[in-house]
Amino acid sequence: MIVWSKGLGKQRLPLALADATLVVNPGYLAMEGNIEPVCWDYRIKLGPNDLRDFLRLMATPQTARFLAERKGVLLPFIGSLLVMAPGVVWAILAHRVGAMFHKGKPS
Repeated sequence: MIVWSKGLGKQRLPLALADATLVVNPGYLAMEGNIEPVCWDYRIKLGPNDLRDFLRLMATPQTARFLAERKGVLLPFIGSLLVMAPGVVWAILAHRVGAMFHKGKPS
């Protein structure tokens, strides 16, 4: 991912999402890391609506077309989604069921 702002002038900085640390907070997820070569620490806060909106954006025909136009990207992307989706669904279900059984009980 490339980040840019008017304050940077023409400089564009690489943000390596794979190197980010995920921090779970009560109201949001935070991705934290450091941008080289300027050694800037960053923190991106994502609330539930941000994640929903991002997934909607990723599920557009434009995104599929963008991925399809890049050789060797679309099928691995779809494969990764298919591999990860069941684990995400099971984790959500387990959390919901656990919350139902612990509702009202002191910790």
